Amino acid sequence: AFQGIGALLQSGLLAGTMKRVFGLTMGYANDRVQFGKPIGKFQAIQHQLSVMAEHVAAAHIAAEAAFACDAPFPTFAACAVAKSRTSEAAQLVASISHAVHGAIGITEEYGLQLHTRRLHEGRMAHGSEVYWNRVLGRLLIDSKEPLAADFVRLVWARDGAT
Repeated sequence: AFQGIGALLQSGLLAGTMKRVFGLTMGYANDRVQFGKPIGKFQAIQHQLSVMAEHVAAAHIAAEAAFACDAPFPTFAACAVAKSRTSEAAQLVASISHAVHGAIGITEEYGLQLHTRRLHEGRMAHGSEVYWNRVLGRLLIDSKEPLAADFVRLVWARDGAT
């Protein structure tokens, strides 16, 4: 149980850091001008930003849903889902952010590198998405639920049944 709580807390930190990285990246894309217009106006950059936004939102929702239980502690399965999803998103968000920023993203003077280091460290802390996906797979296989959809409903049950 304590491992799950540690992973859940880490997922909250990851979700918050990803929001900050996304904010920095959006600001940079709107401020950086190339060929007479902000790079955020180019379709390729817009596509990267939309993928990044999707992962940031999904990670935030997974962490928030696990924290939102009515029981004193979230279920172990909910903690596993939150950590798995935020860890998966952390790697993608960091990668896209650095692709949009280019070389300035790794300079000591620019804060992005501090946040993406935290994303990479947090991704591994309390188990990466690979570890938690295996945990979830084992919980699904061991579940008495006949359908995967029923297992998902059980994971997000508000009464701490899992």
